[in-house]
Amino acid sequence: MSFFNSLYNSLYNFKWLRQQKDNTRWAWGYFFLLTFLLAGLIVIPTSIKYFSDAPIWKAKLSQELPDFQAHMSNGQLQVTGVAQPYIKKYENAVIVVDTVSTSTLQVKQFVDNDSVVGILVTRDRAEIYNPQDKTVKSQVFAAGTDFDANRAMVLGWADTLLSRRMLSLFTLGFSIIILLYLVVGNLINIFFISLVLYQWGKKHTFTYTFKEVFTVGLFAITGPLILDQMVVGIPFMSLLWSVLFAVIMYYALFKKEK
Repeated sequence: MSFFNSLYNSLYNFKWLRQQKDNTRWAWGYFFLLTFLLAGLIVIPTSIKYFSDAPIWKAKLSQELPDFQAHMSNGQLQVTGVAQPYIKKYENAVIVVDTVSTSTLQVKQFVDNDSVVGILVTRDRAEIYNPQDKTVKSQVFAAGTDFDANRAMVLGWADTLLSRRMLSLFTLGFSIIILLYLVVGNLINIFFISLVLYQWGKKHTFTYTFKEVFTVGLFAITGPLILDQMVVGIPFMSLLWSVLFAVIMYYALFKKEK
């Protein structure tokens, strides 16, 4: 049975879905192939963007990063080579470094727009303002922490992290995470809905086994799974697709054609 024929019928053909109740082997193959293709549609554009933008990021960092020296000793940071407070504003963020001020600074002093990220580094702590929930997180530098850093070292780190090898490893890790998310999340959804419908069906002269119900679910998840990846970032949409999946399963299992 071809993948595209199964994809097409899984979207609308309730009779066909019901007829697949014993097609367990292909159901698993189809489900994994579908999630693999969807994971690819998510990962490939993201990876292409990272690979194409990496040289731009490195060039911009080399252009904007000042010739500084940073020395951390026993939890106290000292930055030289730049006038302080050093304030750098971007479209979505503002970065402030001030390790010489004797007064207590707060990151929100430098955030003019509540919709941008704020980062403040002082001699003894770092603060980050999150515009999503309007909160400030502060991290005090641990006593006993010692390190040195400078412009050349940071540019070296950037070259390593943005190298093709590291980006390839990131793409591989990202692919595995996305694939596991799609597989595990949807299998849990299929199992739960199948169990509910199976238990409900047993009280209404239901003749299918749980394995048969679950097999139908491996096909019936197609529409909700695709829609879930098309519409992201909207609260409660995943719940809506779960309800849609339950409706598809109900019609495939209980509604007989006249």
